[in-house]
Amino acid sequence: MASTSSPIPLICFGRHRDLGQRMEKALQPHFIYAAIVTDYKDPAVLLALLENLNPRPGGVIIGGGFGGEVTREVGTVVEAWTKGREDVEKIPVMSVPPGTFEAGGPPALAKWIKDELARVFEVEW
Repeated sequence: MASTSSPIPLICFGRHRDLGQRMEKALQPHFIYAAIVTDYKDPAVLLALLENLNPRPGGVIIGGGFGGEVTREVGTVVEAWTKGREDVEKIPVMSVPPGTFEAGGPPALAKWIKDELARVFEVEW
């Protein structure tokens, strides 16, 4: 299990800011959302967040309301940004399967996110 003395900052791509804020509460004490992005049109926004957030984000979560094209582009942008940088560890990009929220509401969404973060970051809830 990874030990986290301070929460790991994440970038959240979610269509509904209020839902993102609810999910952030469910992820404490291990994680916080350093940014909640409700619309994705330009990779420059993501690049600005990656470059300027302090501390830098440790991961990216993409909500099920974003299509596969956004997921692929975000993954490509993050991978390209981290490639060859010695000052940045690999940043995992996790994508919530479409329909997760619709199938079970906030509890199902929180469970999926927590399970994925536990798997990727080796934390226990």
